[in-house]
Amino acid sequence: MADYVDRGLKTKLILPFAISAEDRIKAFTKDMEMAAILYLAESDREKGEGHILKKPDEKLVFIAEACYPIWLVPWSGGTLLFDGLGVTAHTLSYDTLPDIKAFNNDMQGSAKTCEAYSVALSRNANYFKNFAGKEEKTIEGLITSPDFIQDFLVYLSKAKEAEKQLTTKVVLSPIINESEISASIEELSDLRAKIDEDVKNVEASMKLLSITTREKVKAIREEIKEDRRKFARQIKKVKPRVTRKIRQIQEKYDEKITRTSKRFERRLRLLHEDQVKLEKMQRHLRAEINRCEVKIESCRRRKNKRSEIQWTLKLKRIRKRLPVCKRNIRDIVRKIENLETAKKLETSQQRMECDTRIERATKILRELEASREAGIRMKRQEITSLEDTTSLIINQMNEMAKSKKAALNEFDRISMPRRKRAYALVCLPFYLARYEMEAKKRYVVYPPSIVGDMGILTKMKGVLGAAKMKAFLQPRSKAMTAFLNQLVTLIQKSPMFEKEVTEAGIQDSVLRIKELRMGVKRGLKELEDEKWISKNELQTFSKLLYIYAFMGTQIISTETEP
Repeated sequence: MADYVDRGLKTKLILPFAISAEDRIKAFTKDMEMAAILYLAESDREKGEGHILKKPDEKLVFIAEACYPIWLVPWSGGTLLFDGLGVTAHTLSYDTLPDIKAFNNDMQGSAKTCEAYSVALSRNANYFKNFAGKEEKTIEGLITSPDFIQDFLVYLSKAKEAEKQLTTKVVLSPIINESEISASIEELSDLRAKIDEDVKNVEASMKLLSITTREKVKAIREEIKEDRRKFARQIKKVKPRVTRKIRQIQEKYDEKITRTSKRFERRLRLLHEDQVKLEKMQRHLRAEINRCEVKIESCRRRKNKRSEIQWTLKLKRIRKRLPVCKRNIRDIVRKIENLETAKKLETSQQRMECDTRIERATKILRELEASREAGIRMKRQEITSLEDTTSLIINQMNEMAKSKKAALNEFDRISMPRRKRAYALVCLPFYLARYEMEAKKRYVVYPPSIVGDMGILTKMKGVLGAAKMKAFLQPRSKAMTAFLNQLVTLIQKSPMFEKEVTEAGIQDSVLRIKELRMGVKRGLKELEDEKWISKNELQTFSKLLYIYAFMGTQIISTETEP
């Protein structure tokens, strides 16, 4: 049978149950502490109600100060907290990486050629998109609540070395021993090392992938330079022959166009000469018409009919010739325009033939240049594809590395920064009360507290009862209160644990031990002196202590079977 309570257990460190407020002038005594807890326990005791079917009052079986075992365990530059009773456990959930070794082997095995490497990159583009799975590891007893750790770190500064055995306290024995904690620490260290190794493996794989891709890109760029040099040599070899051919074609068609132009120029020159003659004749006819008109007018003035008739006939003949001359000029102008158009058309056609011949002659050059540019473009696209796919994979790997680093940071957050050189067992003090009403039993935990300052007393002037006392003795930490309240669940689930705790609680109850009862009596008087309780309340609780002293252990023991 496991020993859940060990009066002879030597703890390394003991924490005070209550700490006074900074502005308290008077010291807060252990007697006041026990008196305040008795006051609260009595206030929490259920009183019988009803007139016809009145329920019996709850009986306060015991109030005992107890020690909850907390292990301080040095680990990785800090200190872990372990729940000595194993009520608390922490499950570490972590993502598992895809097989990095298989990925590296695949990429390196395909790195012999750029084509194979590019295919391998495309094949593994989403290899690191998602984790391979998730694994969990539960560490029994490990306390990871950030609030608890922070509050406990502050609280720990008030701890003192244990000088003697805690004979008047219910000292709960650690169910989790040092060897079990060592095994858990080893598991925790192995897990941390594995996650750290995962980070290193991912980063190494990222670096290897980046280097390999850079090497491939560099090789492709060298191929581009080599292609440029190769095509430059081919173009240099072909270009002189092409240039000679072009010059020959140009010379031939220049001569042909020149001959054509000259032929058309000769014909145009003859037409222009005829045009000039006709225009000269047209000017002459117009001059003759003017002269005839002047002569006719002169003959009329001299009344020379005969001469007038002669000149009139001549005018008519000349006027008949003028339209014919104009028509001939128009015909010649039209012929000139047609001839010039024909010249342009024929020379243009000859130039087109020349250009066609030149284009045919330069085809080999253009094909070489096009082949060069197509090859370079394809290689540049290959570089872009390699870099983009590599960047995609590295980004995915980087996200996994960040996730793993965040998991590593979680290990730092579950430990206190305070460094302990060796394992230490800390007594986390609390008071435990057991109530009974017929077959029902109930437990209440009173966690470590802060003693209210005198300002609270002023603010609560006129307030009486439990509310005033709860303001006087306030739980120091919500996280610790929640943690200690788990003990009630453990007591209710384990009959053997409940039996040992109850027996020890009765044995060390402040209601049973005369020395403690006397301390409570003194504490009540001190509370009354400071106006935390009234004189009537002092008298009531003094009578209550008398009743407990009168009843003794015989009455208590008959009512405390678990």
